[in-house]
Amino acid sequence: MDRLAFTASGTASGLVTNGVSYFLLIYYSQVIGLEPALAGSALLLALAFDAVSDPLVGRWSDRFRSRLGRRHPFLYAATLPAAASYYCLWTPPDLSQPAMFLWLLVFTITLRLAMTLHTVPFNALLPELAPDYDRRTRLMNYSYAGAWFFGTAIAVAMYLWWLADTPDYPDGAGILRRSGYEQAGLVTAAGVGLCLIAAAIATRRHIPNLATPPPGAASVATALAETTSTLRDRSLIAIVASTAFTAAASGTATAMWAYMQPWFWGFESSQTSTILATQLASPLIAFSLLPALSRGRDKKVLLIQVSILSMLAGSGPVILSLLGAFPPVGHAALFPLMTAIGVVQVSLIVMGGAISASMVADIVDARAVATGRREEGLVISVLSFTGKVATGMGVWIGGVLLSAIALPTGAAAAGIDRATIDRLGWLYGPVLALLYLIAIYALSRYRLSRHRHEENLAALAANGGTGPGSYRSGTSRGDPT
Repeated sequence: MDRLAFTASGTASGLVTNGVSYFLLIYYSQVIGLEPALAGSALLLALAFDAVSDPLVGRWSDRFRSRLGRRHPFLYAATLPAAASYYCLWTPPDLSQPAMFLWLLVFTITLRLAMTLHTVPFNALLPELAPDYDRRTRLMNYSYAGAWFFGTAIAVAMYLWWLADTPDYPDGAGILRRSGYEQAGLVTAAGVGLCLIAAAIATRRHIPNLATPPPGAASVATALAETTSTLRDRSLIAIVASTAFTAAASGTATAMWAYMQPWFWGFESSQTSTILATQLASPLIAFSLLPALSRGRDKKVLLIQVSILSMLAGSGPVILSLLGAFPPVGHAALFPLMTAIGVVQVSLIVMGGAISASMVADIVDARAVATGRREEGLVISVLSFTGKVATGMGVWIGGVLLSAIALPTGAAAAGIDRATIDRLGWLYGPVLALLYLIAIYALSRYRLSRHRHEENLAALAANGGTGPGSYRSGTSRGDPT
């Protein structure tokens, strides 16, 4: 049941993330007719609100007391608002420009807040449901594999089904079909709601065995002191910094995807769609490989290796192409080679995300030994906050790179000279590599090992589930995996 719960939770996140990231801006700016600057501003404001809400929800769920425990009231409360707001985003009425801006802003904020109410408390269950060093990695593997597989599947379905060309929308104009977005919005909203409620129900049986916070609310001064103490943890700083630069690299690559495929690599739209479709295999590959790769090994070492390979897969082909050591544009080997590299790259991203989340759970146990406080929500929300902000920074970096080469607005690939395209590559490849190198260096400062984690579990067991503090922790171990 725990495996089902984490798969369902990850799937809901993947459906929402890919729907919003890939299609929401173009839908409102090109189909609905909202001024692009207004649409972009609404999405940016919603992202800022979302990032700030993460640590607040995390801290709140750490201290919340109810007969349903600390986390599950948030999980149940998130379900209906998430599904309803997602559907409303894709079915706006005919409104004026200011009113449409408010519609987009309000429902995007509602959606992001609802997903935060689920994601942060749900992932905060991980340290208690899976104390074992390897089992928590396996559970997060289910979550990340579900997110990437179904998130990619909905994007592929959009292009092949809901936004496919029709007699009324020929020659690539299917992307402008409003009815397609509305139908996809309904189906996806239903899927999100079902996944969120399934994740909550599947983990409800653990409630009696989960930690209970002490009665009474902490003073503001105490809360700030505890939060500051946690944020100074060196292993947490290391994993947060590593996550920040990895997410910035991922955000940059995502923002540049639509530019690099047709212009730098010379791929047609059908080839780009094929590359995206083949990446459906990536979560399955990661899901199959990670348990074997992580067995008996320290997570820090494994994540460094995954990060190095991610850097090589992301920036290597670009740099090699510029140096003349890679199949040139139009070569028969280029498309299958880049397709294979894309599958490998996404597989590495999925594995890296699962390992990082598992390492954060190890930090929670170390903090419990040191302070006696169960701060899963706060610690995990810091990672979530960092990832969201850094991904946004990656998109900004992509914009800076495009401005630096003075890319013509609205130009077709054939209309851009090769020198301009090469300048884009010389900026993109090294910048991506630099972001990964900084992430790897930060990760090298992480201190927790498999042996240290086992010592922490022994200390927690000797103190009834915590260190010297006042939280009671249960003995839930979940179902075997």
